[in-house]
Amino acid sequence: MNATVLITGAGSGIGLAVARRVVARGARAILWDISGAALTAAQAELGAAVETSVVDVSDAAAIAGAPLDGVTHLVNNAGILGQRMEWGALDAEHLQGIFDVNVVGLMMVTQAFLKARVSHPQSGIVNLSSIAGENGGAPGFAAYGASKAAIMALTRAMARDFAPDLRVNALAPGIIDTPIQDAVMTAPDARAQAAEGIPLGRLGAADEVAGTAEWLLFDAPYVTGETIRVAGGRR
Repeated sequence: MNATVLITGAGSGIGLAVARRVVARGARAILWDISGAALTAAQAELGAAVETSVVDVSDAAAIAGAPLDGVTHLVNNAGILGQRMEWGALDAEHLQGIFDVNVVGLMMVTQAFLKARVSHPQSGIVNLSSIAGENGGAPGFAAYGASKAAIMALTRAMARDFAPDLRVNALAPGIIDTPIQDAVMTAPDARAQAAEGIPLGRLGAADEVAGTAEWLLFDAPYVTGETIRVAGGRR
């Protein structure tokens, strides 16, 4: 397959799961993450089909300096949850940091992708939002929820602006059992309690989200501007 997929936040969790599927499909992957150690492990696992760069998506200079040769598809996965903050103790600098990664970073990575992109008949972008963008997120994480809602709006705008040459869709995962949940689920039984509120009765797996991302990237030629929940029925 003559495709090269840029995946941000690709060192672990959903990003790494997408990378595995991209490589298994016969495509090439460019992996960006802030963790050099995670990227080294991903490279060792996935081999010559991937190339890696340590990139903080909130750093415009780092984005501009990273190689993007032959890129045809994009998965905007990099994101941060941020710290739990009550309304009486909001910290403007921390709030800005969440939006710098989750929203501004997504836009700047997309800009770099558009400049470097080469033509491909199935070219597409998948943005990682969250059901927190619809329900506001867990108590104390309003900024995260707001940033994910912004991604849903951006997805619709991007789909309009980039049509007809480039499809843009988003995924809204529910509670997926990845390291990002550790900041929220601190109690020993937190995962079991969370599963009780999910119609399918369990947390999702990163590969289940990655499978939907793969479909949107390569097998959904008449789908654009959509946000698809991957949440086990939870809203």
